[in-house]
Amino acid sequence: MVRKIIDMSILDKLKIDGEVANYLVQWDNTLLLTAYDQNRTFVLTADGEQLLIRERLKDVLSRFAQTNLIYP
Repeated sequence: MVRKIIDMSILDKLKIDGEVANYLVQWDNTLLLTAYDQNRTFVLTADGEQLLIRERLKDVLSRFAQTNLIYP
């Protein structure tokens, strides 16, 4: 079980475990998604990894919604 506090005000100073071009965000593998900067998305995985996806948050969320058949 992951028990870690992440201070979102210093997100840009956190140790990032990796930066990936593509990551499949799913209900069971993701705890947190947020914009890291204009072109990257921060992901805290269910395993406690802290990753950056080289995609805008808007695009990551759009792909997640399509994959999970979520419509507005």
